Amino acid sequence: MLRFSSVLVVVIFLVKGSSSQLNVCGRAPLNTRIVGGQDATAGSWPWQVSLQSPNYGGHFCGGSLINKDWVMTAAHCFSSTQFTNVVVYLGKQTLQGSNPNQISRRIVQVVRHPNYNSITYNNDIALLRLNASVTFSNYIRPVCLAAQGSTFASGTSCWITGWGTIAGGEQLPYPGVLQEAVVPIVTKNECNNLLGAGSVTVNMICAGLLEGGKDTCQGDSGGPLVLKQGATWVQAGITSWGEGCALPNLPGVYTQVSQYQSWISSVLKQNLCGFVRV
Repeated sequence: MLRFSSVLVVVIFLVKGSSSQLNVCGRAPLNTRIVGGQDATAGSWPWQVSLQSPNYGGHFCGGSLINKDWVMTAAHCFSSTQFTNVVVYLGKQTLQGSNPNQISRRIVQVVRHPNYNSITYNNDIALLRLNASVTFSNYIRPVCLAAQGSTFASGTSCWITGWGTIAGGEQLPYPGVLQEAVVPIVTKNECNNLLGAGSVTVNMICAGLLEGGKDTCQGDSGGPLVLKQGATWVQAGITSWGEGCALPNLPGVYTQVSQYQSWISSVLKQNLCGFVRV
């Protein structure tokens, strides 16, 4: 089921990207989380965005700020490159009520991966160019991206975030606080065995508890799967698809960001993202 809604110590090194971007990306000064939780505190995930449109009754997908002008999300959040009425919210904490750190932007360009397959969800990635640059703060800043050649060991703890449903068809209770959870990486082989041979391609990564209970769900599509290395948060995946939500032996499937460094750089052309080799 799509995550779209209409209602170890690891040594790292930095690779190609603007030096200024590497100095700022992946830093979340207000994030003190060490273990899993429920409600995320304000500023914990400063790259998290909410995509909203009256066509879908409000929030319909998540995304990640990757530099001052671009947001990364899932291609399936946009059935085409049309973006009429879509508003991008940054610095948002709750879907309703006061959000003093929030700003909004419109979209001027949607770039879906040219090889996105709407049947298999292979290459489920899209980039959104904002109508005006954002100014970084403790509540709004870009995430670093996993670089080409990165590897993710089975069991590696990752964080998922979003405003999606908390169970099949069950909306977040008022005021709709951004949710967070920790899930471990599941190997592609095991994921294919669980979800069906060949369903998980080389461009996908899986994560989830085999006993179930923690997962992304409808409305979380396009949002980030991140891991922390030292003081830096690195996005490894984009919430893409799964069978149900948080069910046993059915981990979530994410677009593997490290497969797209060249494509992302070719779209941005300048002020490239901070890419980190995991």
